[in-house]
Amino acid sequence: MYTLYWDVGTAAMAPHAILEEVGAPYRLVRVDTDKGEHLQPAYLKINPHGRVPALADDGMVMYESAAICLHLADRHPQAGLAPPVESPARAHYLQWMTFLTNTVQETLIHWFHPDRYGPAEVATAIQDAAVRRLDRHWSFLDGQLAGEGPFLLGETASAADIYLAMLARWSRNMERPAGAHPHLRALIERVRARPAYRRMLELQGITQPLPGEAVA
Repeated sequence: MYTLYWDVGTAAMAPHAILEEVGAPYRLVRVDTDKGEHLQPAYLKINPHGRVPALADDGMVMYESAAICLHLADRHPQAGLAPPVESPARAHYLQWMTFLTNTVQETLIHWFHPDRYGPAEVATAIQDAAVRRLDRHWSFLDGQLAGEGPFLLGETASAADIYLAMLARWSRNMERPAGAHPHLRALIERVRARPAYRRMLELQGITQPLPGEAVA
């Protein structure tokens, strides 16, 4: 049985949704980051970086949200969330997963945590630069979906689309969120319509907003 260490609305959303997609037995252990539980010695033994999510899999423990998603999708090929290694689509699947975590997610973190990247007097400048980069990222993804969609891999949904929907939600309180782009909005709505994603939202107690609505 899997164990997912999580907190509400964090990068645990995508792994949690994928656990629901694959139908494998799992249990949830909440790590309340508002209370600092992610920095307590017990959790630091699981993830020494003090972040959620982490996944325990039959004695093996791993962290990093995108890595967990890749692992689960490959462990459960019957769910159809990852192209097989021999498929030409595999390269693009890995490309999108890496782009989402290395580029889009990193830019979102600049917006949420400017203190990690400079002193307080430049925090606003860091956030403003992040907003400009994010708008380019969303526009790029929207163009990709316009030409090759409705999903990142064309007609087939994958773990990358679930990951993108999670990141898009994080932009909901920005002046121009991901959902302001029509093809991105359509993808977000397709992912949210999936029973597994709805179940994840329900279990995490998250109200399901439209992409631009400021609902926690």
